[in-house]
Amino acid sequence: MASFRCKLCFKDFTTLQKLLTHERNKHRHNKMVPHFYSLVQPSSEQMSYYINSFIVLVKKRLGFSRHAVGKKRLSIETFPEHVFVYFFKDEETFKYSPARHKYQCHFEGFAGATRLKQIFFYDYWDFRQHPLTNTKGYVLLEDYENKYQVKFTWNQTILTENNREFVLGRMSCNFVTDSGEFQEK
Repeated sequence: MASFRCKLCFKDFTTLQKLLTHERNKHRHNKMVPHFYSLVQPSSEQMSYYINSFIVLVKKRLGFSRHAVGKKRLSIETFPEHVFVYFFKDEETFKYSPARHKYQCHFEGFAGATRLKQIFFYDYWDFRQHPLTNTKGYVLLEDYENKYQVKFTWNQTILTENNREFVLGRMSCNFVTDSGEFQEK
């Protein structure tokens, strides 16, 4: 009979579903990564490469018309696990699910925007200005009525074929965009 062990408290379960339920109920906001010791610290060049990739992909989704606003999603299909962990491991909203081998971290409102500017070492990661007008497309994190989130997720996909395992790490980011014309002061 197959057994599914919780990597956080070492309790055994008869089904994956029971393990997932246990993890959700007992370890909901888990920040501990049991295999952290095996994740090498990325080089500054590697960190810069993925920061730049993310910024380019965000800016490509920012537009200037009413059709360019709303919920957006981007993915980087070959994103290393250790890079994601080192980007976000110290953040308050970082969490890890060992059973799903999935990480999440989100940023919200003005405080989230400020923190992301620090992480990305770039104050202008979240907007793009039209070259001929004062219209800007931007990532919406807070307006007069609401706060919005930028949510980062990393998960692993495994393909097994001919007694070989192929592993792929994917980073996804969900966010909301808006646009408007702004007057320079």
